[in-house]
Amino acid sequence: MGFRNGRILRVLLTVLAFLFIHPVFADKVAGIFSAQQSCPAFVSKNKSTNPDNAQIVVGNQYEIIEVINPNHPVWYRVVLSNVNPKARWVSAACGQAHLSGQSTKVNGSSEGGNSCNVSGEADSYVLALSWQPAFCETKPDKPECKISDPQVYQARHFALHGLWPNKKNCNKNYAFCGSVKKKEDEFCDYPVVQLDTASQVSLAEVMPSVVAGSCLERHQWHKHGTCQGNWSATDFFDVSVDLARQFNDSGMAYFMNRRIDQQVRTEDFLNRLGVVLGSAARDRIKLDCNRQGMLMEIQLSLSAELIPGADLEKLIMDAPVQEKSNCGETFRVDRIGQ
Repeated sequence: MGFRNGRILRVLLTVLAFLFIHPVFADKVAGIFSAQQSCPAFVSKNKSTNPDNAQIVVGNQYEIIEVINPNHPVWYRVVLSNVNPKARWVSAACGQAHLSGQSTKVNGSSEGGNSCNVSGEADSYVLALSWQPAFCETKPDKPECKISDPQVYQARHFALHGLWPNKKNCNKNYAFCGSVKKKEDEFCDYPVVQLDTASQVSLAEVMPSVVAGSCLERHQWHKHGTCQGNWSATDFFDVSVDLARQFNDSGMAYFMNRRIDQQVRTEDFLNRLGVVLGSAARDRIKLDCNRQGMLMEIQLSLSAELIPGADLEKLIMDAPVQEKSNCGETFRVDRIGQ
């Protein structure tokens, strides 16, 4: 019996030795890792070696060079600048991996088809812009709704609500493609979104909640922004801001300014829209009015061919038709502070 137990022990020791000497090999891949959390970047993932306390930074993107178990990744090897060595291991749970020819979830599992939380599968976008004075009639307790200065941007321009990647099979449920998987009760409960200074300033102008501190940008990034799969948070909001400005600068903000406190024919709004952004825009915009009959928001359908600097009129022309509006034949243009 002792001899037999000795043989079993030797076999077990041999197997363990083999596992330590011959670890699971990494597959060489190419792709981009978009950080959704600040996480340690290890020289050795097995020993948790990180001599310089290097980290990946929320909103930044890193080149992927290796992955452990491509079908169900747990670790990616990425390239960091300003550290030595530059190649570091990061947990797949810390962000989104976009491998060449493949989209992956934050946890690394590759999905497609009807999955509604896998990034990079958008087949269109929606640009949602609010007429803030009317929005505040329904949400008066929001911090941004305490602002009543008639000179602020949102008093005379459409404010950015969000830019939403859409996936037809998911209807309106294409969302939360990053590390955050559900809506938080309060927007400020989401992880902070790190933006560079210039982008923060630009976003604060067109999204009043940024200045007011109600954290709408966190909700928009974690619910919607993580599903686009191409850009960091900074790039995503830069694109969003540009599209909002293009819409306002087309003449639609001027149209609204001339009619503050007035009743407006919906057909007149659509006619002006068709003149400044092309006839296709009439069928690709949804007007949302509140219970008081005030125009509260517009949702503009955009093509999936969305890249930084893209022309808004061209994006509208190639976009799917939008849902019907609920504003009826007329709507009112509300004044800020009322």
